[in-house]
Amino acid sequence: MDQITIGQIAAALALIVGIVTGVELLFKKLKKGATEWLTKALEPTNQKLDNLDAKIGDVDMSQCKNFLVRFLADVEQGKDIDEVEKERFYETYEHYTKLGGNSYIHDKVERLKSAGKL
Repeated sequence: MDQITIGQIAAALALIVGIVTGVELLFKKLKKGATEWLTKALEPTNQKLDNLDAKIGDVDMSQCKNFLVRFLADVEQGKDIDEVEKERFYETYEHYTKLGGNSYIHDKVERLKSAGKL
């Protein structure tokens, strides 16, 4: 059996390190290329989702306004309001406020609270 020299061991290790480094580099390049390709390919979809999100936000705000205006009109007109409706009002009002709702509804709520109707 031939004797293995330190030089042969060093050469084998260098070969293994070179192969591992080359594979890592190849994977990094492939990953970067795939990421760029997917980002570019999905850009139209992301834009549509962003537009859809904005439209949903507008619909959410409009629904809150519709409910709040109707509820406040019922309170102002002296219609009977049960506790569940009141709880739903406060939930919706809080959500509306977090969305950055207009001040005219806030002003009306404050007026009705001052009048003891809410």
